[in-house]
Amino acid sequence: MPQGMPIHFLANGFPMIGDALRVDIERYAARMPHENPLYYRAAGGTLSAEHLARYLKSVHVLVQHTPIHLDRAIQRAEAMRERALVEHFRHKLEEEVGHDAWAERDLRHISRAGAVGIPAAAHPGLVALLRFLDRTIDADPRLYLAYILFSEYLIVLLGPAWLDLLESRCGIPKTSMTVIGNHAELDREHAAEAFESIDALVGDPKMLGPMRAVLRESMALFDAFCVSVIEDADVALRRAAAAPAA
Repeated sequence: MPQGMPIHFLANGFPMIGDALRVDIERYAARMPHENPLYYRAAGGTLSAEHLARYLKSVHVLVQHTPIHLDRAIQRAEAMRERALVEHFRHKLEEEVGHDAWAERDLRHISRAGAVGIPAAAHPGLVALLRFLDRTIDADPRLYLAYILFSEYLIVLLGPAWLDLLESRCGIPKTSMTVIGNHAELDREHAAEAFESIDALVGDPKMLGPMRAVLRESMALFDAFCVSVIEDADVALRRAAAAPAA
């Protein structure tokens, strides 16, 4: 998918919503290799199975919640009599069936290969993102489109390169991270479709401001989750190293 494409404007001077959100996501993705510990520590070879197990547990819960959020969005769109939006979310729901099985399988692989335990629950930072999405959908299901675009396009932009780093520098094979690799492949088409349809689904160009706000908050919550989940794993690793041998 080409990057750095210009923003197109409507006759009234408002930018096309899909184009504007695309540029925001590309700018965020350009910073991520230097600012996000999941990425720069993969580049430095300092992500372990302990880090990845904690991350994957939260990804598993996030993917499990995608159908829940889509069903919630369908109900809200139906209440608003937004027929095209209802059909869009129903189509997305069909696409997401069974994706949680990828993360579940990856968790088992990481756990066995690294001899680490699987966390019992998602990280609190991930739970904060889920609650934000609940509120966003309840406020206006059209706003949820901004988050969907963020999650799909970001993994297309950075997922393959991140997996290469994990395999070549951290010894984490791509076969243990299929939830990322599979989504990177599938979401290439999904994101392209989203750019084409988002303006038609949203309609009012004045929605750009609120949708950009959702995008900014999604980015901030994702950043906070990534930092805290890595820090928590670091603490666990230091405690394990300091513990006296049995």
